[in-house]
Amino acid sequence: MTMSSTGHRLTNVKRYSVLACAILVSACSGTDTRRQANQDFEYLNQTVKPELVIAEGLDTPLYTKRYDVPELVEGTEDYPVGAAVDVRSPVQILALSPLVRVEEGSENVTVWFNSRSSQDDISAQVWSLLANFLADKKVAIAQLDEVNHTLETDWLINNDTFEEFKEVSDYELKQRYKFTLLTVASKRTVGLQVDLIDHEERLDGTKVDNDLSKGDSRRFAVQMLNLLNIYYEIDRIEGNNKETAEQKASKLKIDFVDQKHPVITLNIPFDDAWKLMPMVFDKVGITVEDEDKLAATMLVSFDEQSDEYWTENKVTPVTLAEDDYRIQVGEINGNTSIAFFGEDKQPLSAEMMSELFISLKDAATALRAEKAEAEK
Repeated sequence: MTMSSTGHRLTNVKRYSVLACAILVSACSGTDTRRQANQDFEYLNQTVKPELVIAEGLDTPLYTKRYDVPELVEGTEDYPVGAAVDVRSPVQILALSPLVRVEEGSENVTVWFNSRSSQDDISAQVWSLLANFLADKKVAIAQLDEVNHTLETDWLINNDTFEEFKEVSDYELKQRYKFTLLTVASKRTVGLQVDLIDHEERLDGTKVDNDLSKGDSRRFAVQMLNLLNIYYEIDRIEGNNKETAEQKASKLKIDFVDQKHPVITLNIPFDDAWKLMPMVFDKVGITVEDEDKLAATMLVSFDEQSDEYWTENKVTPVTLAEDDYRIQVGEINGNTSIAFFGEDKQPLSAEMMSELFISLKDAATALRAEKAEAEK
C-alpha cells in the first residue's frame, strides 16, 4: 500500500468518525422523555427522627457517622430534587480539531478558534464558518450587531415523529440562538460563545408549556456548538482533499471579509463564474438585464415567484423586494466574489445576504441535479 492511499484511508476514517459524532449529537437534540427517574420519590416524604433517648443506667451505644447526610453548602438549597432532577448524562463540548480549544469550568458555552497563520483574519473566518453552518441548516441571520460582535439567528426548526403505544405524534422544536465573538490580545485567537435565546415546542400542533431550566438551556447550547464544531472539522478535512472542477464549481460560500456586508464566493475562476451566475440567478427569479464584463458588473431585476414555483424547483423562497439590483463581481483569495447592491448603491445587509445565499445555494444544487439527470 502506498503512502498516498494510506493517507486517503486515514482521512476517510477520520471523516466517518466525525460523521458518527454528528449522528450522535443530532440524536440528542429535541424532546427527551428519559430525563426523569422512573422510580418513586418516597424519600422526599421522610422526616427527621428524634434522637434516641437512653434510659438512666444504660450505656450509650456506639454510633457511626459514615452514613450521615452532609449539610448543604450555602446557596445550594434550591437545587432540584425528586422528579425535577435530570438523570441524563451530562453533555460536553467536543474539540475535534487541533485548531479548536474548549473553555473548561465556564458557565457560558464557549470554544476558542486558533488561526493557521498570522496572516489570517480569524474573526472573519469564524463569522464565515458560522454563516455557512447556519445556511447549511437553512437558517438565516436575524440580527447582526457589528459593534457588540453578536449574531442572532432566525428560527431553527426541527420536526420529528414519535410513536408510542401505536400512537403517532408530530413534534416540532423551534429555537433561536445568539452567538458572541470574543476577542483577546492575540489576533490569532477568537472565542465563540453561544446562548439559547428563544425556545418553543409543539406536540401535534399544540404549544407545549415547557419552561427550560438553566441546565436545559445550557444543554441545547452545547449541542448547537458541537454541531458547529463537527461542521468545521468536516469542512477542514474535505478542504484538504483534492476536488474536481465540478465539485469546486458547486461550492457556494458566504464570506465575512467585511462583517457588516458579507459577499458570496464561488471556488472557480472569474470567467467560469461569469457564465454560471445567470443560470443560478434565473432559478431564484433574478434576471440579468445588462452586463459589463470589463467593469465586472451586472444589472439585474428580481420578480417575486409563486409558492408553487419554489416548491417545484426545490429552492428556498427569496424575500427580496421586487426591484433592480447591481452585482459587483470580484476576486478574494483566488475565489470569485459576488456583492449585491440596491438602487441606493448601498450593499445589502448581512441579514438580507444570508437569506439570499440560502436560496442561491439551493439553486446551484438544483442545477447540478438537473445536469446529472440529463447526462444519464
